[in-house]
Amino acid sequence: MTVRRVLHIVGRMDRAGAETMVMNLYREIDRTKFQFDFVYFTAAPCDYDEEIEALGGRIQRITAGNPLSRFLALWRLLRGGSWTIVHAHTLFSSGMHLAAARLAGIPHRVAHSHSTQDANSTSRAGRLYQSLMRRLLAWAPNAYVACGVAAAEYLFPGRRDVTVIPNAIDIDRFAGASGAHIRSELDVSVDCLVILQVGRYMPVKNHLFSVQIAVALREAGVDYRMLFVGTGPEQAKIEASVKAHGLQEQVILLGLREDIPELMAAADVMLMPSLHEGFPVVLVESQAAGLPALVSSAISPEVDLGLDLVEMLGLDDPAALWAQSVCQLRRASVAEQTLRSGALAERGFSSASGARLLEGVYGAA
Repeated sequence: MTVRRVLHIVGRMDRAGAETMVMNLYREIDRTKFQFDFVYFTAAPCDYDEEIEALGGRIQRITAGNPLSRFLALWRLLRGGSWTIVHAHTLFSSGMHLAAARLAGIPHRVAHSHSTQDANSTSRAGRLYQSLMRRLLAWAPNAYVACGVAAAEYLFPGRRDVTVIPNAIDIDRFAGASGAHIRSELDVSVDCLVILQVGRYMPVKNHLFSVQIAVALREAGVDYRMLFVGTGPEQAKIEASVKAHGLQEQVILLGLREDIPELMAAADVMLMPSLHEGFPVVLVESQAAGLPALVSSAISPEVDLGLDLVEMLGLDDPAALWAQSVCQLRRASVAEQTLRSGALAERGFSSASGARLLEGVYGAA
């Protein structure tokens, strides 16, 4: 049987939500039928490079600075390659990238929506760009995928042929993790409230508001630690804010970590005050781990998987109310492990079931 190579178009492959979901699917996909390759738009090394190459994937890099040069470079790459499937994950820019694929003669072209909002919406030029890309997204792809209903409607409004592939995870790894050693490593007592925020240090993740919540917790006399896991362009700003408020002992920036299941098992509450999200992988993971989450109402209510582990607040609510809710949410009685695992698997959140759905999308080519 001939292995079909699938070219995934991404910005880069770091430990972020959509990228982690793609890797979860890559690990589970039948690689006797499909092999993944990747196009990056950066020359910098990325977190998943070694694993991609170990799994047999090839990484192509396009570093052209402007959209037209990038389009032409991608078209040339596709014309000279052996890919029969191109799968784009670049939100509105997927329109241009898949137009290059169609013009290059790629027979199967997949557009994938991972979000429910885009920063370009705030300017007139950005809205014009989105309008143009939506036209290309109606013409260039011949398959449509989204992480949830809200993400599908955002990027592909009105379409009824979108395949929803939930953000798949290794359920057993999160449901069965132990975090006892994490508290010991961080020198955190059993009684200390541990709050976890996982995500790249970017404005959309709203870490600076989390620091305001940390201030409110201190003012309320709460014994707590707030753990930020990730890296990103906002790191210096976040560190400066933590220092300015004298929170260096309470708010800890852990950088990149591979032991997210254990960190979730050690924490009492997950925090996600994001300005917008699609269907965050990290909230699937936290519910698998039995970790209560306080998230912004800007996130689609689809993220609540019916395990009584997600509470929402508005971003216009004061930090003091968020702090109060964090304390009330502190992990108490949660659904036991087999119930959590079964509920997530039944809803299609296992990596194995997600991979089978994706194979169906590819197999339709």
